[in-house]
Amino acid sequence: MLSEVLRTRFLSDNRVTVVRSDFLRFRLPDVPYKVLGNIPFNRTAAIVRRLVQADSPPQDAWLVIQREAAERFAGSPFSRETLSSLRLKPWWQVEIVRRFRRTDFDPPPGVDAVALWLARRTRPLVDRFQAVDYRRFIESCFGRDGRSIRLCLRSEFTRTQIQRLSRDLRFDPSGPPSGLTFDQWLALFRFSMLTRRI
Repeated sequence: MLSEVLRTRFLSDNRVTVVRSDFLRFRLPDVPYKVLGNIPFNRTAAIVRRLVQADSPPQDAWLVIQREAAERFAGSPFSRETLSSLRLKPWWQVEIVRRFRRTDFDPPPGVDAVALWLARRTRPLVDRFQAVDYRRFIESCFGRDGRSIRLCLRSEFTRTQIQRLSRDLRFDPSGPPSGLTFDQWLALFRFSMLTRRI
């Protein structure tokens, strides 16, 4: 078992503690910490969710995961924005920092793997008091096949506002929601919060 190999290897190093446990049930530290792991590909979503939603999340996490999953979490500029990437980005910087060859692993996996970096933002781009509003705003536009940006935003803005926003933020309102960048979504959300105060 690998945990026993590591325990033997670091037996005389009091800086290292080897713990054999299910990460999803393991109590995360209360002190500042970082995470580095080659995680089970079939548990990627649950592990990322555990890290980013923890009461005491890590400062950084470097995770070796399947490329397609990493692209969903990272979004632009690595792929199109997704609901997963937009949920993370106000509070986390997310990047694909390395692409591996399948032969880098023994045994080689049947899929491409990359290193995903998640860094907690010291200054969130959305205030924590607006987190629920932000998620509702994003989720109202995603997961509805065939809907255009214009149709998604119709409940938030007037037709004139959508035309002006599409011009100022440089997007095609007839395009799909996944065509917008995170910066454009953030600007749209901030504008929606302003219109509510008026």
